[in-house]
Amino acid sequence: MVMATPSSRSFLRNYYLFSFFYDFIFAYAVYNALFQLRGLSVFQISILLAWWAFVAMVLEVPTGALADKWNRKTMLTLAPVLKSFCFLCWYIASGNFWLYALGFVFWALGSTFVSGTTESLLFDTLKNAGVEETYNVVLSKKKFFFHIALAISMIAGGFIASFNIDWAILSSVMPLALCALFAFRLTNAPKAEAARSIHYLDHIREGIKEVRMNRVLLPLILYLLGIALFADLEEFDQLYYQLVHLPLWAFGIVGFLLSVGNAAGASFAHRLQGMTVPFYLLPFLCGLLLIIVGIWPSIPALVALEASYLLSTPVHIITEGNIQYAIRSTSRATVTSVTTLLVNLTGIVITICIGLISKFWGLQSAYVVFAVFLIGFAIWAYGRRHAISLQLSRKTSRMLTVDLTPRQVSPPHPPSSLP
Repeated sequence: MVMATPSSRSFLRNYYLFSFFYDFIFAYAVYNALFQLRGLSVFQISILLAWWAFVAMVLEVPTGALADKWNRKTMLTLAPVLKSFCFLCWYIASGNFWLYALGFVFWALGSTFVSGTTESLLFDTLKNAGVEETYNVVLSKKKFFFHIALAISMIAGGFIASFNIDWAILSSVMPLALCALFAFRLTNAPKAEAARSIHYLDHIREGIKEVRMNRVLLPLILYLLGIALFADLEEFDQLYYQLVHLPLWAFGIVGFLLSVGNAAGASFAHRLQGMTVPFYLLPFLCGLLLIIVGIWPSIPALVALEASYLLSTPVHIITEGNIQYAIRSTSRATVTSVTTLLVNLTGIVITICIGLISKFWGLQSAYVVFAVFLIGFAIWAYGRRHAISLQLSRKTSRMLTVDLTPRQVSPPHPPSSLP
């Protein structure tokens, strides 16, 4: 039986609850709309989003190395507390650009404490229990709870904002307090390290070395960079809702439907393990849908917009899992953070580009440009489909052996059942 001990079940229960409440945020439904309603332009909002990604990028690798060296449970307990300071700043900002920027600093700091730490703690916990082959299954379940949290908080946030948008911002602090409580109840797993002592800077050097040398890891990271750009585009969706005159109370309903759909996609994402077609077909279909969104901006076009996100979710999740399987060094959290750093760096460029396109040609044009990119990305993914799908076979096991540590570890077999 997978993860059958009481301590293992307790860990997973607290892990899922931590993941649920970390993103059970009422402000998610309306915060970009808040910026615009408080007088910020689309370009100013894009600068704020780029600043957010920049701060996260600067902090990503150092906090990932800290997670490899320090107490991961403590970092996860501090993360929601730091994030809550963001919404307190926004509540008192009243249109002040710099207070919104300060809020994003706290959010980025909290996120970098979580990024890499949650994945590495989970993988090492499963590995310590001898069931690391279930990582993609547990990750899919975690993403399921993440999207359920978004669904509930989105519809509640839109409803709260229809009465007073500032209430939606301030009330977001309460779930984060619960999140910190469940993080405190987590247990630290032994880290999968060699017998030698590894110092903080060694984790950074070793993590960057693996990203550079691991020939299986590189195509997976490149694919993640492309598919993760949806997160940057999604940040502008609330502005698109305003463009097509969607009522504020309906923002939460649209977010709810999207999150429920994403939860369904996350629940079966692990079944894509070893398949090749979805990794190029789904981005191609997403590109076609975004052409509709950009050329015919309207409330009906929201169906195509949300469908494009739904199609991207399963391949995004399985790629994150494949990256964990491909990591061979002892600095797992650092390698994960290096990957996130690259995602943030790409996101800064994309966010500023979307802001500039919106400033000169309108927000809808950004969706058309992104559609063209996705179609080209799908063609590239077709050429690398076997490397990206990462079939966990004996052949792949030999490919994944990288001379970074004194020991060699074979990858697990594909997961077969939920823990």
